[in-house]
Amino acid sequence: MDRTRARLTELTDRWRDRHDARRPAPAERPVASPERQALAARAFPFGSVSPAEYVDAHGSEMTAFTYDDDRYADPALDAWLLEVGRLLRERR
Repeated sequence: MDRTRARLTELTDRWRDRHDARRPAPAERPVASPERQALAARAFPFGSVSPAEYVDAHGSEMTAFTYDDDRYADPALDAWLLEVGRLLRERR
């Protein structure tokens, strides 16, 4: 690993640690904006792919997943995003 890549990895890991330390409990998450809710509903295949399948296929590309920081009006989307976040944190 070259020095630039090593530094980027170090900074990413530090950001994740700080971000995770500030995460509120699931019930205390703020409500996502209408725009974010619409984007999440369009961007993630929560109705057709399990969180585990999605993370297996895309987890290595998801270095700064924050969609589970907010609550979503659609309970299925909300649960799916919480599980994706949990699985991503577990993989580290």
